[in-house]
Amino acid sequence: MKRRQILRKRRIVLLATSLAAVVPAFAVVAASATSAPRHVSVAGTAAIDWNVIAVSTVRSPTIVPAKFQLEGLIYMSYVQAAVYDAVTKIEGRYKPYHKFHAPVRTDGASSEAAVAAAAYTALAYYFPAQAATLTATYTAYLAGLPAAGQAAGVAIGQAAANDIIAFRTGDGRDAVISTPYGQGPVTAGVWTFAPPPSLQSAQTPWAAFMTPFMLKTTSQFRVGPPLDITSHQYQVQFEELRAFGSLTSPVRTPEETAIGWFWNANAISQGNQTLRDLSTTHGFDLVDTARALAMGNLVDADSGMACWDSKYHYTFWRPVTAIRHADIDGNKGTTADPSWTPLLTTPNHPEYPAAHGCLTAADSVVYSNLLGTDQINLDIPGATGGATTLTTSRHYDTTQDLNNEIVDARVYAGLHFRYSGEQGVQLGTDVAEWSLKHYFRATGDDD
Repeated sequence: MKRRQILRKRRIVLLATSLAAVVPAFAVVAASATSAPRHVSVAGTAAIDWNVIAVSTVRSPTIVPAKFQLEGLIYMSYVQAAVYDAVTKIEGRYKPYHKFHAPVRTDGASSEAAVAAAAYTALAYYFPAQAATLTATYTAYLAGLPAAGQAAGVAIGQAAANDIIAFRTGDGRDAVISTPYGQGPVTAGVWTFAPPPSLQSAQTPWAAFMTPFMLKTTSQFRVGPPLDITSHQYQVQFEELRAFGSLTSPVRTPEETAIGWFWNANAISQGNQTLRDLSTTHGFDLVDTARALAMGNLVDADSGMACWDSKYHYTFWRPVTAIRHADIDGNKGTTADPSWTPLLTTPNHPEYPAAHGCLTAADSVVYSNLLGTDQINLDIPGATGGATTLTTSRHYDTTQDLNNEIVDARVYAGLHFRYSGEQGVQLGTDVAEWSLKHYFRATGDDD
């Protein structure tokens, strides 16, 4: 057992150090086959390997323009849905995301080969410019697997991916949206691009109108309207945001600044690394690991789409605009500060509700579901100093701790009013709870 654990850790290290070029890592694995067991079947390894490859592919610096965070989560969901369906077709235990016909008998089929084939087929389809690199990686990976059951596993994995591709064709991804969101003169309460507006365009407005992966519609859990900008509650939150969210805030503590920076991490990398770590720490086998990765990405994608529905429905202004132009908001308790600048750069989509609130709360529900408790006792990786790379981590005892912090974090970052974060948390919770009542259930669960 110790030898298996050592080999598994060695393999994960090879993967983690090859995000920009995954082929060399697998070349090393394949080349070492003469001095070590050709393949060691360890809980969740194949699902984790190909999740690393998927994240690397989706976030590749060669993709121009780069995928935005919600956009990337949608692509990750295509891949992880295919992997999950392939594994459960062979192993059972959980209901598939989408039923498909297996072209061969599942008895004796290699689940690990199915994982590789499903992920590779989906990635090569959605990212054809990277097909050559992916093919080299895939070929090397299969060479490291036992021959027994491999052909059947590959056939099932390919069928699962092709089914997802067909099922999701025409789902609204990248649809042309003619509404000129974010443009025009500054108007009280209405979102316009943060300075300099000439360098921006609305971020993926099509996501608000997509066909979700699990929800009936993106508007299923649409939140109520944002705060009335003439209200006392808005005035209070305006002042909190101006004080704590400023780039040069004299009241925000170093710890609060670190929290604001922490949640600037790229959500694709952050969410998937957390799911991989959770699966490894708790000894998930291949089926449960594939399920965890599919569950997390699909729930995040739907929470993001639902969040975008509310954002582009209300198009509420960002704090940087609200504070610099408070003289037009009609609230006697607010004062304009034309030079105010937030701690973090303002994203190019509407303020309400907070997207990180939506995603993080949805993640909280996923973690609770996977672990069977709200006492998650979980380390999550994050960023430092305004960067987006994962260079640090924070510990969360409970899902409530996680949800509370994300609301605070977006205030400290100067990006969202507190009410926006709270409503984002509620939306993400609603989406995740509904989705997990209808998907990823055990095969015998008919309730």
